[in-house]
Amino acid sequence: MAKKTIKPTPAGILFLSAIAVLVIALITVVIVLVSNCNKNKSPNRPVATPTATIEAEASPSLKPTEIPTPDPSLNPINPTDSENPDETPDPNNSSGPVINTPPADGTANPSATAGYLTEPTSSMKRNAKDGYVSGDKVNMRKGPGTNYDKVKSDIAKGTEVTMYTEQNGWWFVKCDGKYGYIKKDYVKQGTYSGTTGGEVSGTVNVSATSKIALRKDASKESQCIKEYARGEAVTIYYKSKDGKWYYVKVNSDGKKGWMYAEYVKANGKVGTKN
Repeated sequence: MAKKTIKPTPAGILFLSAIAVLVIALITVVIVLVSNCNKNKSPNRPVATPTATIEAEASPSLKPTEIPTPDPSLNPINPTDSENPDETPDPNNSSGPVINTPPADGTANPSATAGYLTEPTSSMKRNAKDGYVSGDKVNMRKGPGTNYDKVKSDIAKGTEVTMYTEQNGWWFVKCDGKYGYIKKDYVKQGTYSGTTGGEVSGTVNVSATSKIALRKDASKESQCIKEYARGEAVTIYYKSKDGKWYYVKVNSDGKKGWMYAEYVKANGKVGTKN
């Protein structure tokens, strides 16, 4: 039997050449990768450290090691702290009625240690009493003691006062629009009527078309408090020294003042003020 001879064709040769080139390329790639891997495992190869630049926001005038000290005045931790811790609160700064203390010198009256009032509280005003000065030439003082300054001097006997509260043997009163203290021995509750007579009832006795003025003082030039018509009932306490004026209280509204005696009918003898 005769052997068959295989003759390569041009197409076959070209195909085999391509296969050979591809194998050579793969072998080259493998050799390069293995070589690079061995180089990376070398202990003498330095490892690069990445660096970064950070912009500091601190003030350029401060050194990096300096830490600024906070301002204690701007510390919000305790907002109730006093601005001046050396200051001592004023013990007289209170909402109560006693707002002053007596003198701290050796002449201070021991009975005046509770302080003094400068005006009555609303409760004192509601419970106030009518009164009058029972002594002659009486002094009213700023506080409950003779060591306090005088508010009024030589107050006449019979002068009306409004009595608010007793403190250490003194009455806190209002007299002629001023507040102060009068020793309780010289103040009495009620209305002063003099020593030559008592309270006398009376009525306004003017013509039907006229009115009588209730005045602040026993004078036609004095301020008119109010005017009243015929028949108005009054209580007469006493008359002026010249006998021309009556000091009265109008029963309907409680207002007090002076009325010209000629136009007031008294139902009894009216005494004079001593």
